Amino acid sequence: MLKAVFDPQLSAQLHNQILEHAWIGAGWDVASLPSKTWWEESSPIPFDLASRLKPSLIRFLRSARAFNFDTDSDFHLFYYLMALHGKYEIFSPDTFLRSRGDRYVWLYPSTGTKSVEEVGILFDQETELASFVPDWEDLICFDRERWPWLPLQHILQAYLDMINEGKITTYSDRQKRLRGANGGKFGRGVFPWEIHHHTPMDVERAVSAFTRLLDAIEIRLPPSSTHDRGREDPNFEGITLPYSESVVEASFIEVDSFARCFLSALPVRQLNFRYIAPGIRVQDPIELINQPLADRRFNELIPDRFSTAQPEAHFPLLLFRGDGENKSPWTRPWFPDGNAENIPSGLYLEPTDNDFDWDSGNQSRLLLPFNIGSNGFARSSNGVPFKPRAWCGEPDQLYQMDLFSGYSGYLPWDSRSSYLHKVLENWAERVEMGDWLVGEDGVAGGIEKFKEADTEEHWREYVIPW
Repeated sequence: MLKAVFDPQLSAQLHNQILEHAWIGAGWDVASLPSKTWWEESSPIPFDLASRLKPSLIRFLRSARAFNFDTDSDFHLFYYLMALHGKYEIFSPDTFLRSRGDRYVWLYPSTGTKSVEEVGILFDQETELASFVPDWEDLICFDRERWPWLPLQHILQAYLDMINEGKITTYSDRQKRLRGANGGKFGRGVFPWEIHHHTPMDVERAVSAFTRLLDAIEIRLPPSSTHDRGREDPNFEGITLPYSESVVEASFIEVDSFARCFLSALPVRQLNFRYIAPGIRVQDPIELINQPLADRRFNELIPDRFSTAQPEAHFPLLLFRGDGENKSPWTRPWFPDGNAENIPSGLYLEPTDNDFDWDSGNQSRLLLPFNIGSNGFARSSNGVPFKPRAWCGEPDQLYQMDLFSGYSGYLPWDSRSSYLHKVLENWAERVEMGDWLVGEDGVAGGIEKFKEADTEEHWREYVIPW
């Protein structure tokens, strides 16, 4: 269990583990791994600098190994971090920070994977907490308690988890950085790191959560429903999972995408019901093929007159269909004029762009056919009350991070969406706890049931922590 306060020694250990991953991933012998700590590498440390640093931060800097990133500028500690800052840079020249004296230490500069304006990790010496700041302007705008300050070891542990889970990996081809960190895709080289849309663990978690949800529903089905399939619709003959390869192909689901891997990994199963959440159902093959935005999948790519290759499909994928419609929260490029049209409600997988590998293919968005939040009880994934804003179309979606305070403190820019497995786990829990009842066609109550998310009695059941 990670401590809730800054732990200098643990933070240094995690930092050193990440450095070792990077060093070996760069193709270098572990015997040549830097042995000097930041304090040793930076010595002599002027007294006037040492006196400005908190003892706890000094303990970290005396244990965290360092390398001279001025001479090894093509080598990065982590995908998002260049290295520990040098002794003359840790107190940033930024006007905003300088006006606050010695409170903020610029501990790790960013690699600028998403923006040249990225700052990196700041350490607040007053609270002894840290945060990844995407932009100086962001910190100025959110210089309040709601900015996500965390113990440094929490951030470094999250990065190490990303490495261990395969979201961020290393490679040893030094020439690859000349083509970009992602093999010729958009972005600067981040040698020796590259990032991936999804991992096998992402797929495994989603399949496990979906299986848990189906199991929870099946054991609660009325006895008659196991014999009289879908009695609400006499023409319903059940749904066989996984979908056939021809169905998946006809749905324009990309090869090697998270959606393709997830649907292909589903165990063989015959469903005698349809609804896996109130008013949200597993699609039959025809519904899956009838993707609402599939015919707009080429809109986002500018035609290349020198290329004959077909552009790859990038569009929000309707995974589980809901009852009713609402205006699409996605506009450009699917609606080039910016005027979104109504699309089916339900649980969508967010679109990804193969040129931007930091997108996560397992991020989902629940679109409801009504607005929610006017009662003041509904919460976003980071615990912020919904503030309905008709101009941004957000009040009809649950499980999203708040638009204006959605930074986690771990990453440069956070997606506002929830991972698919977390949504499915929440739905399974609702069934297991009896919050959602099960009828002959699966979870009962209709899609209006989700309006409970904006009630004093039930809002907690619909919050999925980021």
